[in-house]
Amino acid sequence: LKSVDYHDIMVNYGINHELVSQILEKELRELIALRPDCIIICCNSLHKYYDMIKSKLASKIPVMHAIELVADHLNTNNQKKALLLATKFTMEDGFFSKILEGKGIQVTVPQSHERNKMQEIHAELMHNVVTPESRDYFSHLITTHKDLDAVILGCTEYPLVVSHENSILPIVDPVYLQAIAA
Repeated sequence: LKSVDYHDIMVNYGINHELVSQILEKELRELIALRPDCIIICCNSLHKYYDMIKSKLASKIPVMHAIELVADHLNTNNQKKALLLATKFTMEDGFFSKILEGKGIQVTVPQSHERNKMQEIHAELMHNVVTPESRDYFSHLITTHKDLDAVILGCTEYPLVVSHENSILPIVDPVYLQAIAA
C-alpha cells in the first residue's frame, strides 16, 4: 500500500498533464521496485495518466485498470448504456467515456449544471461531509436516466452518496472491480 499526497495531482487535473504524469510515474516506479503481485490505482482520474506513461514503465506487474474492468463488467452483463458519474474533470475530459465507447458501450454524462452540482458535492465529500441532500441529489439524477442499464461510480468518493438503496440502476464501482480482479 502506497499512499500518495493527492493535492498536487488534484489541483493540476486538466491544467498540467505533464506534471500529473510525472508524479504518477515517480510513485509507480517506487511501488514497482517493491515487486508487488499487482497494482491498483484507486483514483479513477489517474488512469488517464497511467495510460500516458505505462509504456515508459515497461513493467510486467499487472495493473488492474479501472476503466477496462468497468468495460469488461458492463459487456459481460450486457449493459450497453451507462450513466457516468464522476468528477467534473473525468466527465468533461472524456478519457473514461472514450475507452468505454471503444468497447461498444454508450456513455451518458450529466448536463453541465448537473456536473457543476456534482463537483460541489465532491468538494464536500473530500472534507468528509456526507448529507442526505447529496444522497437525494444523486438518487434523483439517476432516476432521470432510468432508461439506461447501469450507473458507473467514476469517482472513488461517490459510494458515500450512491448505493443500491438510492439507485434504481445497477451500480458499477471501479474500485470494487479492481479489488475483485486483484
